[in-house]
Amino acid sequence: MSTNPKLPLTRDEKARLQKAKIKISEIHSLSTNQLAQILNISEDRSLVVKALAEFQTVPSIGHKLAEKLVNVLKIYSLQEIKDKNGAILFDS
Repeated sequence: MSTNPKLPLTRDEKARLQKAKIKISEIHSLSTNQLAQILNISEDRSLVVKALAEFQTVPSIGHKLAEKLVNVLKIYSLQEIKDKNGAILFDS
């Protein structure tokens, strides 16, 4: 059951993905540099978009939790939370 992640992409960004023949579900596998070049966005924005996409590859993480991880806790990869305790992570 693979669904597309919910990402805050503009129409122009979606069009650029389509032109590059990249599916929204493949964004998590791109580097932030590749994503920035394809979408013509800043490295900071590409980091956020990639992080949101990566977190949503985990079945138990939806777009709302992904947004909290990225926008509130400033966590940008699964590797950053791999060995952390979830309860402690959200209490900090």
